[in-house]
Amino acid sequence: MRKRLIIILGILTLLAYAWPAWTRFSNTPLTSASFIPAPHFEPAASHAPYMAQDFISPTSGAGMVHVGSICEMPDGQLGTVWYGGTREGAKDVAIFFSTKPRGMNAPWSAPRIIVDRASASRELNRYIRKVGNPVLFSGPGKELWMIYVTITVGGWSGSSLNVKGSRDGGLNWTDSQRLTLSPFFNISELVKGRPLAVTTTGINESRHHFAVPIYHEFLGYFPEILWIAVSQNNRNIFYEKSRMAGGTSFIQPSIAPLNTQSATAFYRCRSKARHIAMARTDNAGKSWSSPRFLDLPNPDSAVDALPLSKNGILLAFNDSRNTRETLQLAVSRDLGRNWIPIHTLENLPGQEFSYPYMIRARNGLIHLVYTWKRKQIKHVVFNEAWVNRKLEQALKK
Repeated sequence: MRKRLIIILGILTLLAYAWPAWTRFSNTPLTSASFIPAPHFEPAASHAPYMAQDFISPTSGAGMVHVGSICEMPDGQLGTVWYGGTREGAKDVAIFFSTKPRGMNAPWSAPRIIVDRASASRELNRYIRKVGNPVLFSGPGKELWMIYVTITVGGWSGSSLNVKGSRDGGLNWTDSQRLTLSPFFNISELVKGRPLAVTTTGINESRHHFAVPIYHEFLGYFPEILWIAVSQNNRNIFYEKSRMAGGTSFIQPSIAPLNTQSATAFYRCRSKARHIAMARTDNAGKSWSSPRFLDLPNPDSAVDALPLSKNGILLAFNDSRNTRETLQLAVSRDLGRNWIPIHTLENLPGQEFSYPYMIRARNGLIHLVYTWKRKQIKHVVFNEAWVNRKLEQALKK
């Protein structure tokens, strides 16, 4: 009996490894792509350092909130999503959506539910036990897209990914569509990282293309990329996934593109090493270097990286090997080889500050959201002049 179980597990493992290669040959390759780096922002000498912070939901209730994501919508508003309920994985967990009009002092709208287990079950025509981990990103016009996790049985390892969209800036949403990414039961695919816009060659240009960092959590831990394209009529979704080099200990990749072909990925570490790992691509994500550990701790928690000017990279992470009590910002000026901590966002024993998620708006401002004590989603906004001042102060110490 034990021998039979080992054989079955071995076959499942081979399928897990073979699936990305099979999809590469059996589908139109979306991975023939180039990154679209963020616009170059050179901090002007006249720009004063700026930093402000608020909460998406101004009051905290008795429940739990976690895993925030933010994007700039085409009209300049900010949109955010996160999940919340009585506790992580509870049946009453729902995904919430809030917007913030343009303007420094504009308030966030009252959060409203855009999907819960009942609506997901109805839209996907299958039983959904719980929902979680949403990522929000925008397309042209008033398009918004959200990829989120559903679980039918078990915990996070039993998850599937789904996508739903809005054509009117989040007022109304299409039904969810399940993405088939795994050969056995289509489970154990999750999302956390910021989607990247990409361009393609030799593929229907009427589609809008994105590279979404995802990860796999069954029979090991694997960082991956979901290559997804949406037709202009918003009716057809094309997708495949590719696996990033990463052994069996790294998840939740955060990708910082440096130009059209080069990018650096930063991984959450699940091994006893308890350090952030980094890998690099020079062919727009088609292949990645073997990960190497950085001299930065990681308590098995998410990290997020964002490109800065002059090949700089900004990193948000929990500065500890054991807890999520401290949330830190650090800067690298040599493509990620060396890091200088510049600012402690949070530091309170016994509390959790985690899952940072950053974007850079078209006006150059950097927006960061993260889980605050599992009670609220906090929003911090700052400019690169503020980052540079913090870096100068750190170098003088």
